[in-house]
Amino acid sequence: MTAPIHNLHQFVSLLETRGELSRIQVEADPILEISAITDRVCKQPDGGRALLFEQPTGSSFPVATNLFGSHRRVCLALGVDNLDRLTERMAALLALVPELDVSRLDRQIGALPEFTRFMPVTGHDTELVAMETPDPGRFPFLQSWPRDGAGEGHPRYITLPQVFTAAPDGGSPNCGMYRCQVRGPCELAVRWSPCSGAGRHFEAFRRRGEPMPVAICLGGAPAALFSAAMPLPGNLDEMTFAGFLRDAPLVLAACRSVPLRVPVGCEVVMEGYADPLATVMEGPFGNHTGFYAPAAPAALVRVTAIRHRADAIIPATLVGPPPMEDCRMAGAWERLLLAFLKRLAPPVAEISFPLEWVFHQSAIISLENPNPSMVREIAETLWHTPWFDVARLLVFVDAETGPVDLSRAAWRGINLADAGLGLIRDESGTRVALDATGSRLSRQPVAMDGAIAEQVARRWREYGF
Repeated sequence: MTAPIHNLHQFVSLLETRGELSRIQVEADPILEISAITDRVCKQPDGGRALLFEQPTGSSFPVATNLFGSHRRVCLALGVDNLDRLTERMAALLALVPELDVSRLDRQIGALPEFTRFMPVTGHDTELVAMETPDPGRFPFLQSWPRDGAGEGHPRYITLPQVFTAAPDGGSPNCGMYRCQVRGPCELAVRWSPCSGAGRHFEAFRRRGEPMPVAICLGGAPAALFSAAMPLPGNLDEMTFAGFLRDAPLVLAACRSVPLRVPVGCEVVMEGYADPLATVMEGPFGNHTGFYAPAAPAALVRVTAIRHRADAIIPATLVGPPPMEDCRMAGAWERLLLAFLKRLAPPVAEISFPLEWVFHQSAIISLENPNPSMVREIAETLWHTPWFDVARLLVFVDAETGPVDLSRAAWRGINLADAGLGLIRDESGTRVALDATGSRLSRQPVAMDGAIAEQVARRWREYGF
C-alpha cells in the first residue's frame, strides 16, 4: 500500500499530478449547473475526470465532484494498485476468526488485535477556524435535480457527508453517510433510516426526550468516507475500519459544542443537535432509480457551531441513473464483501455488482463446481445476511464460464436457466435467485481447441492484425 492520504487537499493534488483532475475556472452555478456538468462527465466510459469548480456562483469556496468516479481514483483514494488487494487484506483478517458467525461478526472482528491496532488516536485540529454565525447556507452545496427539495422549497443538499453520532452514554460511536438538506440558517434535515446506526441512536435519545448530538464532516481522509458509506456488519466501528482500509489509524479530535470526536483534517465540521420532538419533510430527492424519492419525515438538526479550513474545498457527489460516481465507489465494498462470502460459502469464486443493480443488493455470483442443491443452499444463506436480505435478484453462474459480468450473465440466464427449477423464490416472494450455472444440463460446452488458440495467439501479428 502507498502512504495514506490525510485530507482532501492532498487527494486533489494527487489527482492533478496523475492527470485525473480538470479545473473549471469559469463561474458555474451550484443550482443545477454544476450537477449537469458532472452528470455529463461521470457518464463517460472510464468515469471521466474529477472536477474542481473554482468559482461556484455566490461562494468563495470551490466545489469538487466526481472525485471517486473511476476505478483508478478509488484505488488512489485507498492507497492500493488494484481493488483486489482489499479482498486479500479482508480475507487475511477474517482468517483470524475461527468460526464466522454473521450475527456476531462485528464483535468477532472488533476483538482481533490485528483490527484493534487501527483504533483512532486522539489529537487536535489546528487548521479549522470557527464561523462567527454558523450558517450552512454560506457553502456552495448543490441542487442536483430540478425537483429536489420541492416539498418545502429547500433544494440544496450535502451529498458527501460523514455523519457522526453516539449512544446516550457516549458508547457505540457511528459514522454514516446520510443525505442532509440545507433548510436555511442553522437548520438541516438529515435522512437516516430507523435501522441505521444513527437511527438507532436517535430512537434511544427520543425515548429519553433528549436532543441527540450530531457532527457532520466534509472531506478528511478518503478512507473515512468510504468506511461511512459501507454496510459494515453490526456495530463495527467505522473509524477503526477506516484505519484498517488505509493501513494507519485515524486521528480524532473533540468537537467544540457537542460531545463527539471527528477526524482531524476535515474541510468543514458542523455540530448540532437533533430535536427529539420535531421532524420536517425532506425531499423529494432524485436518486439512482431515475425517479424522485418522495418527500418524507426526517430528523431536524439545529446547527450550533461550524468550523472550516480557510481554503476549504466542498466535496459533493451526484446521485442519479448509472453510471455514476457512487457506482464506482461501491466497487471497493464489492471487493471486501467477496472475502466475507468466501468464508461464509466456500464455493463462491467471484461476485459482481452490475452498475444497474448495485443499490438493491442484487449481484451476479459465480460458483466453483456448482450443482442445483448448492445454488439453492447458498441463495438461502445469503438472503439471511444483512448484505442480501433485500436483494431483488441473485444470478448464479459457473466460475468456469469466465468473467462475472452482466453481459455473460444475461447470455447464460436466457440459454441455461430452467424456468421451472432454476428460478428460486424465498418464502416472502420478494426475492428471487436464478440458477444460470447450467449444472442441470448434460450438454457439452463449446470451447476452442487449446493448441489452436495458442497457435493463433502466437501468429496474431503475422496475420496482419
